Amino acid sequence: MKKFTFGLMLAAVALFAASPLFAEGMMFGVKGGVNMANLSGDDVSNTKSRTVFMGGAFMSYNISEIFAIQPELLYAMKGAAADIPDFDASLNLSYIEIPILFKVNLPTEGKIKPSLYAGPSIGFLMSAEADSAGTTMDIKDYAKSTDYGIIAGGSLGYQMGNGGLLFLEARYEIGLTSIAEKGFSLIGEDVEDLTEEELAALAEVEPDIKNSGFSIMVGYGFAF
Repeated sequence: MKKFTFGLMLAAVALFAASPLFAEGMMFGVKGGVNMANLSGDDVSNTKSRTVFMGGAFMSYNISEIFAIQPELLYAMKGAAADIPDFDASLNLSYIEIPILFKVNLPTEGKIKPSLYAGPSIGFLMSAEADSAGTTMDIKDYAKSTDYGIIAGGSLGYQMGNGGLLFLEARYEIGLTSIAEKGFSLIGEDVEDLTEEELAALAEVEPDIKNSGFSIMVGYGFAF
């Protein structure tokens, strides 16, 4: 994963450094909306999505009339809520996320501009909290500092008279690696009721817990 991280960051730097090569058809913009965040993995049960914020900026480089590369810089809230009757609890995560999307602009006549895209993403953990019945606990030490995922989605844009693009997009993101460090299983446990052997065993477990989410965002791109 360290190689993956280095490669992803190197690709982002190379794209920005190569911007003069793609000067024709470049676009900078902002987007924002909601993320229906949830968790997946072998050690996830009794969760439901929580509707949170996702948004940020992007820059699109047109390689041709059809193909483009789009790096983004987003603030993404993630996590999940407990799906247990009469139990109010949630896992609240926030990341600075850098997707690099490979985009296909579907050819159309007129002002409607549809597109499809997919690509990898890396997220850097900003905060991690467990909330139960109004009591909040900082669990950042139990969560991994980086998260890796794959994004796929599409957008429907409307070409403005000034060359700008107003768009609505939907995307799905699935995590590739667990967000949990060893000891994550101890969160919420009454350790006083555990034997030393049980406590030691839980402390060595790295659960399979991955981020996932379906997002809907609106945005505006400025052509230059």
